[in-house]
Amino acid sequence: MKQLLVALITISILTGCKTRKQESNVVIDALPLKTYFQKSTLPAAVMGYSTKEGKMEWYAYGPSVWDGKDSITENNIFRIYSMTKAIASVAALQLVEQNLIGLDDPLAELMPEMTSIPILTKNGALIKSNTPITLRHLLTHTSGFGYEFMDERLQAFDKSEWEYEDMPRLFEAEELWLYGTSLDWVGKIIEKISGESLETYLRKNVTGPLEMNSTWFNVPENLKENIVSWGKRDSIGFQEYPRIPSTSVTDYSAGGGLFGSPKDYLTFLVCMMNDGKYDGGQILKPETVELMSSNHLPNDLSINSEGDTHGLAWAIEDSEDEILRSKGSGYWGGLANSYYSLDAEKNIALVYFTNFFPYGDKETYNFYKLFEQNVYLRNENR
Repeated sequence: MKQLLVALITISILTGCKTRKQESNVVIDALPLKTYFQKSTLPAAVMGYSTKEGKMEWYAYGPSVWDGKDSITENNIFRIYSMTKAIASVAALQLVEQNLIGLDDPLAELMPEMTSIPILTKNGALIKSNTPITLRHLLTHTSGFGYEFMDERLQAFDKSEWEYEDMPRLFEAEELWLYGTSLDWVGKIIEKISGESLETYLRKNVTGPLEMNSTWFNVPENLKENIVSWGKRDSIGFQEYPRIPSTSVTDYSAGGGLFGSPKDYLTFLVCMMNDGKYDGGQILKPETVELMSSNHLPNDLSINSEGDTHGLAWAIEDSEDEILRSKGSGYWGGLANSYYSLDAEKNIALVYFTNFFPYGDKETYNFYKLFEQNVYLRNENR
């Protein structure tokens, strides 16, 4: 079930996160956010933005627990799903800076359990790979690893005697862009090189230094009450899942396993907008942040029909049809209807959080776009 949920994110992200020129005759909606929420059926939402200087503004609506009477805030804790990927990517690039691994080093010796996984051809045969997999391939989703529930070949594949840690790859590295389990392998690489669990490594080197104290794979007991409701929307309304995890995880998913607060994530984005610098230190070197934020897809590949590309942590805006984000902006989202974007040219970092399925819910997506439009309009009028 977890893999299905994570897999579905790319379908909506790649088709739904744009404001296109062919729709540009639609005037930016100035409807107050509060009015929109009151007229909606949404249980709760938190959104915020910041400039490079770290001045944050927050807008929060509804309770943290759907049937409760409190007010949700930017300090509540959400399941952030694939927004985990950017944080894990930064952690991996720290190891690159320390010369502990190279972006283009073949990984066969370090990760034989990954590189030995065969490729499933279109006619159903399993073949040995002839092209080395590298960290760059994993960070850019060009490794050949996919998500089972996004590919008919993987869905039909007989797993009854399958002994590998992941499903077969679907192509040789660099042939295509495909959203999948690549970042989960990045997490395993971080653990193997550092000798620490991914939870420990992130707390020491990323989330801890940035004081992202609500961001964990296993939320500490004293913070669990801050976890918000989550669930799904169906034909009869919102159905809530158990809010607080009943067990701890030991297999840390760098592709989608973190919990975190909106304030924490915006803090992370502000650090990236400041070339890796934060009050007290440097998470990454400026040249690494610049490298991370540029296109790394080979052979003129793109991730969608609009021509967007991919860096070493997130998607890169490269569409002629986008009217809000600057070219080169980074963006992505999380499966439970959360979004972020980082527009260094226009000095805007933006986050939006709700916590329910299915991803791409029209009502919450429109709320996100209303917020985004108002942020950009305000920025232009300054």
